[in-house]
Amino acid sequence: MRDVLHGMMVAGAIVVLAGSAGAECTKPPRAPQMPQGATASDEDMKHGREVLQTYVNVLQEYQKCIEAQIKNAPPDTKPEVKQQWAANADAAIDAAHEIADVYSIQLRAFKARQE
Repeated sequence: MRDVLHGMMVAGAIVVLAGSAGAECTKPPRAPQMPQGATASDEDMKHGREVLQTYVNVLQEYQKCIEAQIKNAPPDTKPEVKQQWAANADAAIDAAHEIADVYSIQLRAFKARQE
């Protein structure tokens, strides 16, 4: 899990600029910290879910931006540059899966406490 302030909201944290020539997509922020299921309140878990969904949406928008950037790249753009952009988009999707997995683990721990 990445060390980031709990409850970090990332809405609006990405600027999509792929429509303009030579523009780059803004790198997404680091993942927010998920609540600890062993000690979190119901409210903490709900807030964690909201933060998670917002972050996943940001990562998906980043991936779309990168895809558009690759598609609209000038003809003289080096293949290595496009490959790096694609790798960045893939890393964003991997990050979305990772943080969702972390939340799922914490949610199971939270629910186990409720039984």
